[in-house]
Amino acid sequence: MLVTKKFSNILTPRAINSTVRLFQVCVMGGASEIGQALSLMLRTEPSVSKLVIHDTWETAPGVVIELSHIPAKSTLKGYLGEATMKQALGSSDLVLLVGGLLKTPGVSGKTCLDANTEFVKTVSSHIGRLSKMPFVGVVAEPINSLVPMAAELMRNIGTFDSRKLFGITTIDWLRAQTLFGTHHGMAPEDCFVPVICGHSNKTTVPLISQSRPGTNMTDAEILKFVNELQRYDEIVSEAKHGKSPTVSVAYSVLLFVRGALAALGGRRAQLHAYVENNDFGTSYFSGLVQVDSNGVKEMTRYTNDISQYECQILEEALDQLRKDIAMGKKVLEVE
Repeated sequence: MLVTKKFSNILTPRAINSTVRLFQVCVMGGASEIGQALSLMLRTEPSVSKLVIHDTWETAPGVVIELSHIPAKSTLKGYLGEATMKQALGSSDLVLLVGGLLKTPGVSGKTCLDANTEFVKTVSSHIGRLSKMPFVGVVAEPINSLVPMAAELMRNIGTFDSRKLFGITTIDWLRAQTLFGTHHGMAPEDCFVPVICGHSNKTTVPLISQSRPGTNMTDAEILKFVNELQRYDEIVSEAKHGKSPTVSVAYSVLLFVRGALAALGGRRAQLHAYVENNDFGTSYFSGLVQVDSNGVKEMTRYTNDISQYECQILEEALDQLRKDIAMGKKVLEVE
């Protein structure tokens, strides 16, 4: 599901693969299901000169050995255990947090937060002590809470630049693109649907009014579309007999990586991400962001022709998003 020439300003592989500079990418949690799939994709990515795999799982060395059997021009390095985390992160241009507990049906956001807090806290503490902050992409759930938590932790430790911290939400855009194409009998790659607000089953909001090509959908049809999009994790997990989505998520992170490295290389890039943003009535917000080598520049705003019904859905999502953000920050307050 790559974006066509029609929308070539958004994450086109052709433009991104022409990046001149090469970069070091570190996958924290590389032995996890998403981590392994992502690392496989990154192993032969042209703009990655060094791929670093870190995990605390004992299977991590085996994952690195397997990846080493894939011929590639990039250097491959693996690290095991918390004691090696500083070495793994050093000199990295982009760090991806993909470890932790995967969210499955019956597992609440609070459960994921409790389980993944230590992982994100530990990595964030080490990043905060680096002399220069790399781009950081968070995949661990719940993103709505863990990204603000990571930000506060790094800000209190020392090295922190809010422009370089991203919750990776590309999967929401890909799903909306696919669902929109399916509903309208069109090729998904010819469709674009902005997805904003947050990254959860209650805060993901697609803007049908801003879709390309345009469409006339009733409120009932929009609600059905929103509900189906918000249930995609559950739908996939049920089909996988309780297992979480991994392959599509890993692919969405690959697209994020391509865009991030293009930006670091001095090219124009747009990323779907959850970032620090005070323009929408909350301190964090998800959407399409302009990115350069210094990080986030600005987020695309949609002010024209948004329907009253979409505004209602967005307000309800914002209420939940504020609670999610507060929950993440509260974790640090009580310790």
